Amino acid sequence: MTNRVEVPNFPRALTPQAAAERQPDQQDSGPDAAAREARCNGAALRLALEIGKLGSFERDLVTNEMTANATCKAHLGLAPNEPLTFELLKRLQHPGDTERINQAVTYALATKSDFNVEHRVVRPDGYIGRILVRGTPIFEGGRPVRLVGVTQDVTERERAREELKDAQRRQDFLLKLSDQLRNAQDPFAIMEATAQSIGQLLKADCVGYGEVDDDRGIVLVEREWSRGAISNEGRAYRLQEFLHGMIDDSKDGQTLAIADIATDPRTGSPALQSFYSTINARAVLTVPLLKNGHITAILYVTSSAPRAWSHEDLSLVEDVAERTWTAVEKLRAQRNLHETEFRFHTFTRALPGFAWIATPDLELIYYVNEQSWFEFSGLSREQTLGHGWLSIIHPEDLARVMEDSKNATDDVIEGEMRYRSADGTYHWHAVRVGSLCDSDGTFKGKIGTSINIHNLKETEAALRKSEERLALAQRAARIGVFDWDVASGAISWTAEQEHMFGIELGSFEGNYEGWSSRVHPADVAAFEKNFREAIARNEQELPFAYRVPLADRSFRHIEGRMMILYGPDGSPARIIGVNIDVTKHKHAEERQQLLIRELHHRVKNTLATVQAIVGSTARTASSIDEFYQGFVGRIVSLARTHNLLTEDLWQKAALEDLVQTELGPYEDEARNRIAIDGPHVELPSEAAVPIGMAIHELTTNAAKHGALSTFGGQVEVSWRIVQAERAMLQFTWVERGGPRVSTPTRQGFGSRLLQRVLATQLQADVAMEFPEEGLRFSMTMPIPGDPPLFNPDK
Repeated sequence: MTNRVEVPNFPRALTPQAAAERQPDQQDSGPDAAAREARCNGAALRLALEIGKLGSFERDLVTNEMTANATCKAHLGLAPNEPLTFELLKRLQHPGDTERINQAVTYALATKSDFNVEHRVVRPDGYIGRILVRGTPIFEGGRPVRLVGVTQDVTERERAREELKDAQRRQDFLLKLSDQLRNAQDPFAIMEATAQSIGQLLKADCVGYGEVDDDRGIVLVEREWSRGAISNEGRAYRLQEFLHGMIDDSKDGQTLAIADIATDPRTGSPALQSFYSTINARAVLTVPLLKNGHITAILYVTSSAPRAWSHEDLSLVEDVAERTWTAVEKLRAQRNLHETEFRFHTFTRALPGFAWIATPDLELIYYVNEQSWFEFSGLSREQTLGHGWLSIIHPEDLARVMEDSKNATDDVIEGEMRYRSADGTYHWHAVRVGSLCDSDGTFKGKIGTSINIHNLKETEAALRKSEERLALAQRAARIGVFDWDVASGAISWTAEQEHMFGIELGSFEGNYEGWSSRVHPADVAAFEKNFREAIARNEQELPFAYRVPLADRSFRHIEGRMMILYGPDGSPARIIGVNIDVTKHKHAEERQQLLIRELHHRVKNTLATVQAIVGSTARTASSIDEFYQGFVGRIVSLARTHNLLTEDLWQKAALEDLVQTELGPYEDEARNRIAIDGPHVELPSEAAVPIGMAIHELTTNAAKHGALSTFGGQVEVSWRIVQAERAMLQFTWVERGGPRVSTPTRQGFGSRLLQRVLATQLQADVAMEFPEEGLRFSMTMPIPGDPPLFNPDK
């Protein structure tokens, strides 16, 4: 700062009367003395001017000619040898001060007094200086003829004063900002207030904060103050647009200062020129804010006109940016902490249990959700802290917990424990426990949570029972259930569904192909056709039926119904259905149809047989009585055979039963009249009826004419199975002890039945012999196979 030198006062304006009144020194008189005094005064004045760095000037008010010393010219920015004219002087005076200068001079001339005016000068190099001018008018004959005066360059003094005022203003700004930051509760309010304060202090056009998304390479303008109508708040810009070519410098924390966007080589590209023109910026000051070496935010100041940013401007903005962002981060951290604590307490209050911290010997030192814990356990905080909480843990669980708590482990231990409630019952809790260590890794204890899962346990038990009941019901009813997630293609089956398909439990592939590959191809095609048609009609239920081929080449018949659930787009989203094993029902239906057909066949055959019996009996009978007896006997035999057939579920009759039915009435244990021997053989209806009638004819003949007609006669019936290319039945009827036998001269009904019907219907080889001791009858025939419809389970 330049020391201020007081400009000496000029003598009052001199007039002839004032000059005449002046008295010469008593020791000096005459012209020489006056000249000598003038030279001394001039020398003293020049010395005073040089010491005080004062300039002097003189202006002839009549001709406006001017003279000035080198110091005065230097104050005006002129070279020492450069002439000074009144016109040049007026051009050098700052336009804003011209009127005030003229008023001061005019007043001095009017009042014959000194003038003292401080004003700005615009030097030829464009630099604006400030000078203090003190002068006085010289009068002759009452008329002003000259102005004389001195000048003092006060530019540095005023700059120092402005710097002091500016420093004070900035200090006041920072103090006020500190108060705002200290009392602020909203980070965005801090940004907004700071931007406005900087803009008004620096007389800028726009100030704003932008947060940087380094991954996306953008700057999001969070808050902005703008003097004009343009605002960028809420917009996102590419980082390259803000810091083109200077990102590396910004990452080092260097402030970006551009005095003129139009002339700075760093912003010479047309794209950048266009960008800064869009935001009405001609001068830019950008301060990057770093965190862990990454730009997290920027504070920017722009001016719509070129501006040379001073060192003080940079220091102020950098200081404010750091202070503000620290306050913003602090408020955000506090807000996040508050929100975290709020969420934590909200979460713990909602827990059906509590969270806790305990020492290595399980001395409880901290827990949350106190009210919930008290309502469950009945223990107050004082009763819970320390080792009191252990008193409600089930003894069996406590021993295990005490053992596990002694050691530190990096793993989180999960388990279940029983806690005694206030009413004395034990409730299961899900427990998660981890080790608590300090920053040095020293084991300090355990931290954990205990969640009441008592209701869950009861629900799980009830669910298990319900699932067991449902599984048993499904197994008993042979009902399988499937669930098809159409989007993923995943299909789940119940155990009974897998059992129904004859596969091992858990071996189903879980997809559509796993089902379709196990179903008869014709049924798969039919199902898919019906399914597509149901979807086209937007139906919600679809019945279906299909066959499952089994290993024994039989089929399992399945019927079911599915529920189709549609998604928002109208396509099937989920399908749930049941499968019912109806194989037995199918076989029952088939048997019923068979029985109906068999009944028709039997009735027709029976009527034909009765007709034949009538005809044959009539031809051989000699009287009505003989006809009646023969006819009734044969009809009764036919009825007995039918009874045997219908009593059996599969329409078969045992050969032994046919023999016993006819010969049973003649059995006499005392005389051993009947001997029957042979394995168990079942005959289907088409074989049982003719064989039964043949046995009836043999029995009737023996009772009338053969072994059973006398007291000592015997009948031996035997049969056996001979294995050849196919099983053969060998049947033999031998009579002994009856009347003498001779070969008959004609064939009756019985003979024709034995020789023709058996041979024709059963492909039997029949032989009848008539030795004197008794009739011998033999028959060899293939054993008929069981019709498939009679034996569907085989």
